[in-house]
Parts: sequence; structure tokens; C-alpha cells
Amino acid sequence: MVKILNQLLIIFLMLFAIKAFPQINQSNTGNVRTNSQSNLSNTNLNTQNFRINSDASDLLSQISGQNFQQQQQKAFPVDKAVNQDEYIVGPNDMFSLGIYGYLNQSIPLMVNLEGSVVIPTVGEVKVDGLSLRVAKERVVNAVKRRYYSSEVTFSLSMPRTFLISVSSMIQKKLEVSPLTRTSEIISLVFFDTLDITKTKYNLSNPKTEFDPELSLRNIEIYRKSGEVVNVDLYRYFSTNNDKFNPYLREGDLLKVPYGILSKNYVTVNGAVQLGGVYEYNNNDDLETIIGLGRGFDSDADKDSISVFRIDPITSKYQVFQLSFEKDRHFKINVYDRVFVKYKLNNIKNLSVVILGEVNRPGIYPITQKNTTLKEAIEMAGGFKPTAYLPLSLLIRKYDEEYTKKDTAEVFLNIRANDLIVKEQDRKNFDIDVLSRRFRMIVDFERLFVDNDMSQNVILENKDVIYVNDNKNVVYVYGQVQNEGYVPYKEGEDFEYYIEKAGGYSLAADKGDTRIIRFNSRGWFDANKTVVKSGDFVYVPKIVRSPLNENITLYATIIGSLVSIISTYLLIKNSTK
Repeated sequence: MVKILNQLLIIFLMLFAIKAFPQINQSNTGNVRTNSQSNLSNTNLNTQNFRINSDASDLLSQISGQNFQQQQQKAFPVDKAVNQDEYIVGPNDMFSLGIYGYLNQSIPLMVNLEGSVVIPTVGEVKVDGLSLRVAKERVVNAVKRRYYSSEVTFSLSMPRTFLISVSSMIQKKLEVSPLTRTSEIISLVFFDTLDITKTKYNLSNPKTEFDPELSLRNIEIYRKSGEVVNVDLYRYFSTNNDKFNPYLREGDLLKVPYGILSKNYVTVNGAVQLGGVYEYNNNDDLETIIGLGRGFDSDADKDSISVFRIDPITSKYQVFQLSFEKDRHFKINVYDRVFVKYKLNNIKNLSVVILGEVNRPGIYPITQKNTTLKEAIEMAGGFKPTAYLPLSLLIRKYDEEYTKKDTAEVFLNIRANDLIVKEQDRKNFDIDVLSRRFRMIVDFERLFVDNDMSQNVILENKDVIYVNDNKNVVYVYGQVQNEGYVPYKEGEDFEYYIEKAGGYSLAADKGDTRIIRFNSRGWFDANKTVVKSGDFVYVPKIVRSPLNENITLYATIIGSLVSIISTYLLIKNSTK
């Protein structure tokens, strides 16, 4: 009985639907033109899908044979959701029309080449050139007039593609979509330049270097409406503002000029992430330039920014002192140099390494220009009983750039040094400079035993403190029979250690024997110096200078004497 009642209820609802919602055949004004109504009696209705809209079968049957090629395309990559007010609808855009209620159906639709969507049982709706928001409203209103009892949606499912013109190092048309930005095709322009134009250019100019510099900040888009849009890719990626990297449209002409950095640049340096020279744009201000440098460093002083501007008349720099918060919109001119200063009292991650005969060797933090050698030893727990201060060292590693520059200057000064005459002297000097470069002159014994604060140096980042033990050896080398270590014996002179090393060799220059201190690496006359543990005893070789070196030496001496005599005679004659 219940089953029979349910069947009767279904039949009643179907009859009620037909009576309550008859087919509407009306002529719509504006851009909507309805199709003639189909005869319901000639349609095979599916009672499982049929609910309220009586002509649903007509609608579905009319779209079943349509071919939507873009429906098979892969998902289109986008960087964010489409802005309905900025997206402009055009031919070949793919949409999805949704009708929801008792009947739930999603229908694919494409904008035809005339700029319209044709909706079965509803008609043709013109959408070309409309914003996505307006196009959606127009289509939904047209469908609702036909299917007023259902919820209707009209959403973009796949953007169209079209051609734009590119004028740069290449001249061609490229396929893009309304969701393509200028930045996405710059790489195509650049690599095409390398692959095609460069080859042709090199064939015709084999002796000329071809180095294309495409502008990234002064790109222009010429719209078919006559509007000119400026594109600044650096500014876009630092602000993420679509204004500086807009989407492309049909009819666009994209002009990518050849950038000559030497004639159109600004400079930003100091406490920024990536200082350097960048292409200039006429709209640049202080905030833009800081963005070019990828923003401030963590220890930047934002209230201490200097802008150096050269005066074309006097060729002198005019300096502007700026604060970022107050002067972020300060106009920057071409060739300006922006320098961001560092904080004066910034806290950095500075440390020193303490090794050897201390109670707690390791890496210890220091403060900039403030921590002393004595304080560092205290942090390491003080010395072990085995510590031997005369052999302890402080090694300082300067940065690589400074070391190279300083070494070069030292070598250049050799030319002005009249004491370095022989080639062997020059080689020895070079070795001495390189081997002693990183040693600090510190007397640990005077500091920690005699409490001489003149030896309590200020430590620098990456200093290495090595507290040695007493090796109780003396190293003997040079012109001796057996080079090597000899056990130290207090009170003995250098002759004792040379004898232990087997005595002098035949080529030894006995009169020039030297004692070299372990810590300072200073050379001392063996006859006037006490040998200490850790010292080196060096016996040089008798050097017989080649004839050409002797001639050079004699010529230098004679030349100097001639100059002195000539000067004397000139002075004497001038006083008569």
C-alpha cells in the first residue's frame, strides 16, 4: 500500500510541475536572442533527471553533440585567482554553465569567434570585450529568465590563447593567454636573441663581441586602445604589484628595448641584501631603489641613508642624508648612488678559538672591539700547569680581499727598497712576508706573569689563541750534518746544539749563524742571544754571488757615489 502511494505522489508532482512551470517563449531585448521552443511531446524525458525545468531534455540533447576541444587541455598555470574586474572575455574562452536545483547539470560553453556564447533553449549572449564580472552577470540573468526556479552559475574554466606582437632584438608574434604576464615571455625573447640574432650577428661581425642587454625596467605595452603601459619587472618582484607586470591582451605590442647599463643606471650599496648597479627607471624613488637591492640587511640603519648626486656643472657630489620612513618617496635621479649605513652598535655573532693548554679549549663568543686576550683566557678556565707562555701564539685571519690588497702593496714597495739587491734576498723576503702575515706580536709571559697591560690586545672575530706546552727542544737546521730537534738544555749556547746536530757542514757560513724565536720569528745574532726552549738555530750557506750580480751591485754603488759627488760639486760651484 505504501509503495502504491509513493508512486501516485511522484505522478502528482510531475503533473504539478508541468502545470506550474509551462515553457516560456518570449523575445529578450539587448544582446539575448531566444531559440524557438521545442515540442515537449517529441522529447524522450528521463524521469530520473526530470524535476522542475520541463525543457531540460531539450537543453541537454542540443549540447550533447558539441565539440569542445579546450575541455581536453591541461590545467593552465596561474599565479593567483583571476580578478573578475580585470579579466576581459574574448573568443575561445571556455566556460562552465551550471544549473542547480532539482536538476543539477554542468554544461561546457565556449565563446565563439563572434564574441558570443550560444546557450541551447536560451539563446545567444554577447560577452566579447566585457569584464569577467559583467559577462557572468549578463549570462546568469539570461539563463534565469528561462530557468528562474534554479540556481545558475557561469564560471571561467579555461582561458583562450591569442597572438601578440613583440618588438625587441627579435620581431615576431608569440602565443599567449589573458593570464600571461610580460615576465613570462621575456625569457623567450632573450633566448631567441641568443639562438638566432647572435648567430647571425657573429657571422657578419666575427671580430665584435655581441652581448645583448635586454631592459627589464623600461618595457612598454602598446594596447590597441592607444593606452601605453609601462612594465618594471624588478619593481614587480619586489612589491608583487600587478601594476608593474600586467596581463597581456589581444592586439598588444610588446616593446622590449635594448638596455645600455653604462648610460642609464643607479647604484645601491651598504646594508642591503644585494648591492650593485641597476637599470634606472624615471619613476624611481628611495623605496624602489632599496627594493632593487632586495631590501635592508638585518643590521641596517634605516635612518642613516646617503644619496650621492653628481652636479653636472661642478662635477662634485651633492649628498642628501635621508631617513627611510620619512623619505621613502624621495625622487632618485639617474646616476645617483644610494648608500645604506650599518648600525653603529650592532651585535654580531663574533667568536674566537682557544686551543692548547687551557682548562676548557673551544670556541668562545666575544663582543666587537671590546673583548681582550686576558678575558678570553679567563672564559677558557685559565691555563693548565703544562702551559708554556713563551711559545704561545695569537693568530689573526684578515679577510681575503684585504690580505690580497695588502700583500700586493708590500711587494710593490720592494722596488723602492735599496736593501734588496740580490735575487736570493728578494725570494727570502717574499717567503718571510707570506709566512709571518697572520702572527700577532703578543708576549704572553709579560701579560700573564708581569701583568703588562700593553700586551692585552683587543680580539677580533675568528682570532685563534694557541697556548703551547714546553716542547723542551731546539730545532737546528741549515748547513749542519743532521737537521732536526735537539733536547733543550738550559744555559747552553748555540754551539752546543750545533754540535749535537753533528757540527757544521762544509758549506756552512759560521759567522752568520742565527737564532730564531718561536713566537716572534725574529732573527738574532747567535753570538749575542741566549737560546730558549722552542727556538730555531739556523746555519746559512756561504753564498758566492754570480759575476752579473756583483757587477750590478758595484754599478749601483758607483752610481750612488757619482750622484753624491755631482751634487757636492753643484753645491760648491753655486756658493762661489
